[in-house]
Amino acid sequence: MHTPPIAASTVRPVPGELGTKEPRPQDLEKAAQQFESILVRQFLTESMGSLLEGGATGEVFGYLLTDSLANSISQSGGLGVSSVIQAQLGEKKP
Repeated sequence: MHTPPIAASTVRPVPGELGTKEPRPQDLEKAAQQFESILVRQFLTESMGSLLEGGATGEVFGYLLTDSLANSISQSGGLGVSSVIQAQLGEKKP
């Protein structure tokens, strides 16, 4: 099956203000915290993996535990990744 490439002339912008405004500081903060939470969750999953093995129940408990810990860590300042991301994404472009 051959799918022809999309021509630039057929691509239309999405109506509304998508991409036309500067991101709001609270949106940047939320996105940065969510990213840091994902990163911390990955660290915790790898470091606690052998502790939480034990069938389906262990997997579910392990996921809930690492998810809760990751969210708590990132909301309380975490690794500092969130503030760096906010600073970089919030910079004014010339």
